[in-house]
Amino acid sequence: MDKPEEDKKPKPEMPPSPKRDSGPEISQTRKVLIGLFILGFWIFFYWFRES
Repeated sequence: MDKPEEDKKPKPEMPPSPKRDSGPEISQTRKVLIGLFILGFWIFFYWFRES
């Protein structure tokens, strides 16, 4: 049983949702430096935990 053609109404076009700003972009270099800093602290405290 097909529906009649009159039920097929075009959907109204919705405007695109506004792009959310998730804060300032962080450069790849800064991400690497932060990661190395965290890794350095982890190694430092792991190395000297027996002292």
